[in-house]
Order: sequence, then structure tokens, then C-alpha cells
Amino acid sequence: MHQKKIENLLKMSGKERFLYFVRKVADFEEVWGLFADGWAMTADNEGRKAIPFWPEKDFSNLCAEGAWKNYNSKQIKLDKFMSKWLPGMEKDGVLVAIFPTPKNKGVIIQPKELSASLEEEIEQYE
Repeated sequence: MHQKKIENLLKMSGKERFLYFVRKVADFEEVWGLFADGWAMTADNEGRKAIPFWPEKDFSNLCAEGAWKNYNSKQIKLDKFMSKWLPGMEKDGVLVAIFPTPKNKGVIIQPKELSASLEEEIEQYE
């Protein structure tokens, strides 16, 4: 990925990165997470667990530092993400952290909110 594109996306607000995430994921049908002995985890300001996800491998790689330095980017196909991951996270009470950066936790939302946004975007591709 071009360095200028990375810099521009990292300057975006959380909401802008969220919208980019939804468009990109719906288009390329993949989501990226960080994995080592388990999936990387973070928390919201109230301490509730959240799993971070990115729209592209380059961005998950950027966040493989600090507590996640031993983690590697791992792809999740969109159909599996929508049918297994998001319902399972909802059932387990785990939130979704969308497009964190090295300096920002990202947008932390309920899995069903992300599912609704993705479904709406996917409908536009059909």
C-alpha cells in the first residue's frame, strides 16, 4: 500500500475510518485481525472486552506493536465473519473495535451494529 494512503487514512476521524472499513470490507469480502495464541483483545473505556478488526492487512500490521508485538495479521473471510464471528461475539458480550490505529482505540460498537452496517453496504453491491 502506498505510504501516502496510509498516512491519509490514519489522519481520519474514527467515524471516517469506520465508514472506510465498511466500504472496503464489503468490497473485498475480508476482514483482518491480529492473532498469536489467540486473537488480540482490547477494551472500551468501561473495561468491556473488544476484538479489533481492520479493513486491510497493512493496517493490522501497523498495530502489531506494544502488547500485540508478537501477533500476526490474519484474514477472516466476510461470510464467516458475518455468520459466525459477529453472532458469537454478540452472544458472548464482546464488542468490536473497528480500525484502531497505533494511537487510537478505533470505534467500539456492538457486533449487531457492525453487522447491520455491513449488510446495508453489501446490498448496494448486489
